[in-house]
Amino acid sequence: MVDFFSVFGTLPSLENVKQKLGDIHTFSSSESSEIIDEFPKYAAAIAKGIGSKITSTQLRRFYTYVKSVDIANRHSDAASHEIKDRYKLRFILPKIAGTGEKERKSLKALYEILSVCVLDGNKIQTVADLRLFVEFFEAILDYHAALPKIDSNSNQGDRR
Repeated sequence: MVDFFSVFGTLPSLENVKQKLGDIHTFSSSESSEIIDEFPKYAAAIAKGIGSKITSTQLRRFYTYVKSVDIANRHSDAASHEIKDRYKLRFILPKIAGTGEKERKSLKALYEILSVCVLDGNKIQTVADLRLFVEFFEAILDYHAALPKIDSNSNQGDRR
């Protein structure tokens, strides 16, 4: 099995990811391009921070909620500041907070990162920002889905 995370070398800490995301003005702003180029690495770090105690199905529930806002804006111009259902983005945080106690601990990293994205200065101001945010969230989901496979293969190797 391929270790999809090895291509990044050492992943940044979640605190570093949170700081870098806090530094950007909006998701699609040109002055943020260096940080945006690192989004795949940040998504991998967040996925590892969530760990394998959360199932992909549990994580997909939050992604689907965010994706519903994207779908509501599918016919909008990317430069538009009129994001339909923008208010829903902030409600992702109570949805995460409302999970069971065991899951909530594992979702702390995701909660903190999404707090920076949707609360801290509102980094989603245009439809283009929304689309990049959805892609970022999807990358987190995809890397998270790869975790159990990597973990189970490395555990099987230890049994031989």
